[in-house]
Amino acid sequence: MKLYKVAVALVVVPIIALVAVLGGADLIAHSRERDIARSAAPAGSRFVRAADVDMLIQERGPASGPPIVFISGMGAWSSTWLPTMDYLAQAGYHCIALDLPPFGYTSRPADNTYDTGHQALRILGMLDTLKLSRVILVGHSFGGRATVEALMAEPKRFKAAVLVDVALAIDPPPAERGLLGSLIEVPAVARPVIAATATNPWLTGWFLRKFTSRHDALTADRIAVYQRPLSVAGTTQAYGYWLDAFVNDPGLSRSSRSPDYASLSMPVEVIWGRTDGVTPVSEGLRLSRLLPDARMNVLPGIGHIPHIEDNGAFNRALEGFLVRLQGV
Repeated sequence: MKLYKVAVALVVVPIIALVAVLGGADLIAHSRERDIARSAAPAGSRFVRAADVDMLIQERGPASGPPIVFISGMGAWSSTWLPTMDYLAQAGYHCIALDLPPFGYTSRPADNTYDTGHQALRILGMLDTLKLSRVILVGHSFGGRATVEALMAEPKRFKAAVLVDVALAIDPPPAERGLLGSLIEVPAVARPVIAATATNPWLTGWFLRKFTSRHDALTADRIAVYQRPLSVAGTTQAYGYWLDAFVNDPGLSRSSRSPDYASLSMPVEVIWGRTDGVTPVSEGLRLSRLLPDARMNVLPGIGHIPHIEDNGAFNRALEGFLVRLQGV
């Protein structure tokens, strides 16, 4: 009997406590996520049709300028690019940053499709709506998958590309759905965990520190930018569908196959943080070798989010590439 009581104390009680904590986090997320995207969207932004969603975009610079489109990574959205957009707008570029769902204020797809192919179609759909061509596409981290997929789908539409610490999973091993992948498919399991972690604004700063090297750049104002869309209704549920697609990606997209990179003949700048612990610099070097016309630019002392950690260094790297493009 004593052994039974010890077992209960060591195993059952912590499990009950964990369930209670996760359940509480789920309830808090539900009460927090009350904002309507269109009402809460930042001033000056607008929504445009992008395939199957209403996509939020933010713009800087003259509409007649060379178009540069910015695509964010996991948990990020268009406002994280604004310092770079303001900088390039002064040089006459038409800068456009989009919210790739489920992040930011873009509407969520009705069929909860967050695979790489559908995300690429949304990027292309936005370009269709704005009637843009000769576009310079800038993709970061997870957003790099959809960026590359869009480049491969319609390469003639793009003048050049910039790939920033992109998370591509090129030539992945045969997919095996493990315990984590199976659990993520169950909303009753995934939603409370996500509510307690990814969509919990109290942990936003902690996550950013795990992804970066220059922690001094993570001011309260910068962290608040990442936190702002977390109050949009349905965010935790949408993150769950996205995470399922991300973790259980079968690796069938063109951007997952190394031979397909030879089709990208446009100039590509590969910008990488030297101390990136999420996508190591070796992945950037491999990517550079796969591309016909690529140059690798490694930024010292910077981790996974260069445009946040040292915006000045990132802007100079990007501007240098744009200057070289002027004769192309």
